[in-house]
Amino acid sequence: MLIHLNGRLVPEEEARVSVFDRGFLYGDGVFESMRAIGGAVFRRERHLDRLERSAEAVGLDLKPARPGLSAATDEVLEGNRLADARLRITVTRGAGRPGDYVEALGPPTIVISAAPFGGLEEERHRNGVRVAISRRRQIPPDSLDPAIKSISRLSSVLARREARERGAFEAVLLDRGGHLTEGTTSNIFVVVMDRLLTPPATAGGLPGITREAVVELARAGGIEVVEERLPAGVLGEAQEVFLTNTSWEVLPVVQVDDRLVGDGVPGPVTRDLLGAYRELLARECLASAPSSRRAAP
Repeated sequence: MLIHLNGRLVPEEEARVSVFDRGFLYGDGVFESMRAIGGAVFRRERHLDRLERSAEAVGLDLKPARPGLSAATDEVLEGNRLADARLRITVTRGAGRPGDYVEALGPPTIVISAAPFGGLEEERHRNGVRVAISRRRQIPPDSLDPAIKSISRLSSVLARREARERGAFEAVLLDRGGHLTEGTTSNIFVVVMDRLLTPPATAGGLPGITREAVVELARAGGIEVVEERLPAGVLGEAQEVFLTNTSWEVLPVVQVDDRLVGDGVPGPVTRDLLGAYRELLARECLASAPSSRRAAP
């Protein structure tokens, strides 16, 4: 695979960064994951806007590099002959000095990679997944704002490992008050009495691009969407629960810990929104996809 590293495409085995890079030393950086269909990146500018906001929030100036990022993602897709792909942009503060928590010596490190999009096994969308409410709480916004898509993911890694040990696919994180925030890599939605409920991003979650699209689709379909702080107990009242992110799309949850959600099968709201979301992906991407990559292998 070819990697876009600091402005140029290089073979994967030559894509090296300094051992003193602050991303490696301290997790000092931000990232963004995106989906391409037919060679076009779904809502790319919204993703890049969020990346720039994350960078600004941690004191990284991404403005000089921003004009070239769209072209760089195209170069990665073209260089790897990818049409349907998952891309990741990682930006760190660059090389620093060991022991120096504040300063970096050089410009930010920018890495863009892509891989064929495989997605989840369709069985997971058809049958749903189990989640576990993690004993590990969400990092509070006054410590590290979850709206910042930081590469410092150890807390999420440990929560997901806990979920796996308990036989679950994903972990759901609560805040200190016992309210839902998000999953380790996903936003969460709950269907109660024909209303679609989801914690607002200000309640300790990431403002997901897929989340935003699903809210748009639900409202366009006449579903009442309510964004409010939700106690964990609402999961016991839910007829349906689902998760969203770039790779999982709209993923039904059929069990929370040892309790079934509804009848223990994916519900109609989840199924309809998954179908609508996939149609939206195809419509928006294929409308702007380069003809040279629509049928790329």
